[in-house]
Amino acid sequence: MDSVHLILERYFGHRAFQPYQEEIIRDLLSGRDVLAVLATGGGKSLCYQLPALLGEGTTLVVSPLISLMKDQVDELQSRGIAAEALNSSLPFPKVRQITADLADGQISLLYLSPERAVSKEFLDAAASVPISLIAVDEAHCISMWGHQFRPEYRGLRRIKEQFPDVPVAALTATATPDVREDIIRQLDLRDPQVYVGSFNRRNLRYTVQRKESNAYRQVTRYLKRHPTDCGIIYCATRERSATLAGKLRDDGFSALPYHAGLGAKRRSETQEQFCADEAVIICATTAFGMGIDKADVRFVIHYDIPKNLEAYYQETGRAGRDGKKSDCMLFYAEEEVRRVRRLITTEYAGGLQREIALKKLDELVDYCTTTACRRARLLAYFGEKAADERCGTCDTCRGRRSRRGAEHPATAPSRSTG
Repeated sequence: MDSVHLILERYFGHRAFQPYQEEIIRDLLSGRDVLAVLATGGGKSLCYQLPALLGEGTTLVVSPLISLMKDQVDELQSRGIAAEALNSSLPFPKVRQITADLADGQISLLYLSPERAVSKEFLDAAASVPISLIAVDEAHCISMWGHQFRPEYRGLRRIKEQFPDVPVAALTATATPDVREDIIRQLDLRDPQVYVGSFNRRNLRYTVQRKESNAYRQVTRYLKRHPTDCGIIYCATRERSATLAGKLRDDGFSALPYHAGLGAKRRSETQEQFCADEAVIICATTAFGMGIDKADVRFVIHYDIPKNLEAYYQETGRAGRDGKKSDCMLFYAEEEVRRVRRLITTEYAGGLQREIALKKLDELVDYCTTTACRRARLLAYFGEKAADERCGTCDTCRGRRSRRGAEHPATAPSRSTG
């Protein structure tokens, strides 16, 4: 057994790799830049965590969320791996100690926010430190064509400039062909090996229902048919998530809200309750989900439409990570499309970002109103050809529509979205 497989079993408890993991790891260990697009649950983290234990020096991991950094650092430390995180939540004495440990070569993996990674203070401190690998997680954030563009990611090119000979791993779960090209360009990756896993989650059943005037009744109809299943209901606003969770509790369902307006302690407690099956249903804004390690989520309901197909794919991807059949249901109304269009117009005064956002909304509408296979349409969006024209499991392939009539969402009469 070679060193790669020894580390896999000793530190991570696995005897075999998931698709593409071993190839990515060996490319990085050979010094080659890599772009990896692997579906949620595809094991992206291992692709840089394992090489960090074989390389001589420290692996830098750029991550966008403090909570995600904490979860990964806690998990690595529990395995006996020297990992730390530098972010704005730390007191100065802790920052000073981590910086000293970095200089002494005592840290195998150091997690950083993009802002911290490109700060002069950190780059000066890291200048004399042996860096073995640079990993950029959620790499789609660097692209204006991506669904979560973060301008601070654009500065990450400075790390590549400071450590030109250090291999870079850019990782994401959701990237269209245009976004992949932009990631390579923005990070200045050198002749990267590109790995794109399948976007086809065969165990997920995709359904679009026309949103009724009493959408709450649509939700409870489904929940009553699945009384023991746990899941996530995504809402457009904080108020909606709180109100919906309250109504569900009043009707005897175990439901909690989750949104950015709640305190950090409350959000953490809600997440822990969900993962421990103490809360069966989470009514959440898009603030919930990233880094959630729960395999048995049986349904994801979009009570309100998302802004684009990348967000939809990422959020539905939190269902069925155990490989069992799970439902992904989206409520569609033309009135909501107009609402999202107004939001985009307000958010972006003009220019390329606004044009991209509106184009992505139109593509979401096409997905919602198609009479073709939804799975095939979703895969085509990410540049993947479906094996069959009909998957046999989505609502269009099963020939089903919402309970309020057989009209297609695109031609059905507009209804209130209360």
